[in-house]
Amino acid sequence: MGRKIKKMNFRSKKAYRKWLAYGHIHGVFERTSGHVKVSIRGRLHRVKHSKRRD
Repeated sequence: MGRKIKKMNFRSKKAYRKWLAYGHIHGVFERTSGHVKVSIRGRLHRVKHSKRRD
């Protein structure tokens, strides 16, 4: 996941979970600033990728 991506599209739930696993394993999500909208096969899904830090 890049720093400026606001929305990501996936072909399947399996593809989304592979991307999610990769991001956690390699620490990609800790370098990004916030939430990304996710759609699987064109349907928007609510997901929470980061905790709000104050």
